Amino acid sequence: MRSLLPALLIAGSTITLLSGQQANPPGRPPPPPVQAQPPGAPASLPAAGAPPPYEPPPAPPTGPIADNSRCFVCHANYEDEALSLTHAKANVGCIRCHGLSSPHSTDEDGLTAPDRMFRKETLRLNCLTCHDWVKLIASDKTKAGRTDLPEKPDHQAVLEGRVPDKRFCTDCHGEHRMYYRTRAWNKRSGLLTAKDGTPRMLPANPR
Repeated sequence: MRSLLPALLIAGSTITLLSGQQANPPGRPPPPPVQAQPPGAPASLPAAGAPPPYEPPPAPPTGPIADNSRCFVCHANYEDEALSLTHAKANVGCIRCHGLSSPHSTDEDGLTAPDRMFRKETLRLNCLTCHDWVKLIASDKTKAGRTDLPEKPDHQAVLEGRVPDKRFCTDCHGEHRMYYRTRAWNKRSGLLTAKDGTPRMLPANPR
């Protein structure tokens, strides 16, 4: 009988190791079960420290975002501008309104105008090529009872010219303009009309 005792002890230890569990001493409660972490969660910290809360990664955009990076090389002031951001999230980039403007973007002296420019008094005509004025007026009616708006929109009054201080789309929808210009062009002809004293990077008559 005594000869069988070591064999039984060895067999019991082997079963315990294979099962991945450790026997608890008498009177000690069993350890809590290990909870599975969500995919991508960080590894648990040692018992001495509390594990960090799991934060899932941000959701990807629901649609394509317009890439305006080529324009922002020079026009960085529009990178966080409200009108640019709103349109970019709808996959409407700078080139939708201003054209590809490759000669403009590759002119290191900035003397070449963009493909398309707009005077303030004709700006709305460009906006209305995408924004249906019938839907704009209809959307105002859905906002008539809202109390969270500081001012009720009235696109029909604006389009009819009955609001003297809000004649243009950018009077309400972002200040999409440059307040300091080193170059200025005639917005109809594209001819250069003014420039500052910045030295030219390229010779006037390259050979």
